[in-house]
Amino acid sequence: MKQATAQPIIELRDVSKSFPGVRALDHVSFSLKPGECRALVGENGAGKSTLAKIIIGHYTPSEGALYVNGTNVSERSGYNVRSSQGMGIAVVHQELQLIPELSGLENLFIGSYEKKFGFIDKKAMNRRADEIQAFLGTQLDLSVPVKELRMAEKQIIQLAKAVSMQAKMIIMDELTAVLQEKEIENIYRIIRVLKERGMGIIYISHRLDEIFEVCDTYTVLCDGRLIHSGEVADVNKDRLIEMIIGREMTQIFPPLNEKIGNPVLELKGLTSEKSFRNIDLTVHSGEVVGIAGLVGAGKTELLNAIFGNYKTVAGEIHWKGQKVKFKQPSAAIRKGIGLVPDERKQLGLVMNFNVVHNITLPSLKNFKKGTMQHKKEREDANRVAQLMRVKATPQQSVVKLSGGNQQKIVISKWVLADSELFLFDEPTRGIDVGAKAEIYKLINDLTAKGKCVIIVSPELEELLGLCHKIYVMFEGEFHACVSGEQKTQSNIISKLLGV
Repeated sequence: MKQATAQPIIELRDVSKSFPGVRALDHVSFSLKPGECRALVGENGAGKSTLAKIIIGHYTPSEGALYVNGTNVSERSGYNVRSSQGMGIAVVHQELQLIPELSGLENLFIGSYEKKFGFIDKKAMNRRADEIQAFLGTQLDLSVPVKELRMAEKQIIQLAKAVSMQAKMIIMDELTAVLQEKEIENIYRIIRVLKERGMGIIYISHRLDEIFEVCDTYTVLCDGRLIHSGEVADVNKDRLIEMIIGREMTQIFPPLNEKIGNPVLELKGLTSEKSFRNIDLTVHSGEVVGIAGLVGAGKTELLNAIFGNYKTVAGEIHWKGQKVKFKQPSAAIRKGIGLVPDERKQLGLVMNFNVVHNITLPSLKNFKKGTMQHKKEREDANRVAQLMRVKATPQQSVVKLSGGNQQKIVISKWVLADSELFLFDEPTRGIDVGAKAEIYKLINDLTAKGKCVIIVSPELEELLGLCHKIYVMFEGEFHACVSGEQKTQSNIISKLLGV
């Protein structure tokens, strides 16, 4: 519980931040007290990351003041990331800040090893790690390399690292974006423990349901400006969405396309060595097919197998009635299949390429007639980028774009390639509610043109709102296919658990 009369851990007073040609923050004020969990929400590019970087000392405000534990650190020329850590500020990123080859214990104390007689004291580190795990109520095996742990376990190590630094507040930046429902519940439990011990939390998330689960207060940013701050108990989800996107969203999911055509893709008994087996699936033109399943069920591997990027040992793939075998992605692309992967930065984009070159990458042959037709390449890429409402200049490097715009570019390249089947693996991971709505509309527009979609998502609400039918995957097998009146959340959850 937040302490109403306590001195704020941090306080921002009319903080602004300007970069050449851009005002990223414009007179933002709020505070965080001990035991308070404050949601920081807004669309991609609203200023959340800039604000977080000011708090941890990565940026200095252009105007205004930042107070930490009552001290105006904006007046200190030496306030930086290291000094902010010394004052009890920690951040846990969505993107892991761990060294995969080192053990969990080594990652937990890296940079601050316990020492005895000048040597690393592993026994003392283990004792301290046990105390931290007892505090968090976790029981991880910290002796194994981090690369062998599940994503949820890696995130807990990052949380434990923040606790080990004796943090008074933690910025949690999209902490649950890659986690499943059960794992998210454990994060909620840990947050409640931290709040009870008087720790302050700034919670950045695009999953609005989470805000009502764990947050006490909220702050909404839009284009760098403070739109509203208040108590979570005094607002509902619809009102929060309206504040975030600046308009009322009457229907986030568009109506399903009703013009379903002939089968485009059929899987018959498709089996891999380890990840999935005996998969039967049919997708028709104009249809959106969902795949629901827990982590490790084999969903991502199945999409990659369809795309020719994961080996199968049995079964058949039929494309428009013809048996095919995709030994590599280029063969699937030639048939008209595009994959939007779950890791857009690592697998979906070339981060040092600009917007145009990323969009045209699968379609380069269309611009070669003796020499490269660069003008036509730029024109076609710009046309698709505008269609997708990408907020970027053509020559801008994608590394500088928001998550929502990066995802639109991944999808844009398959739109330009005129793909017939779109494979979406968690397409709305880590993007804001406004960008989500645009992607939902795009999926609807694609199916209206006779395209078809297979979508994997951990969000059941998303699958229920977008899909004509949903296959439920459990431990590598399809346990059910639900549609019509059977397409309910309770029905899917029971089958997800193997019931």
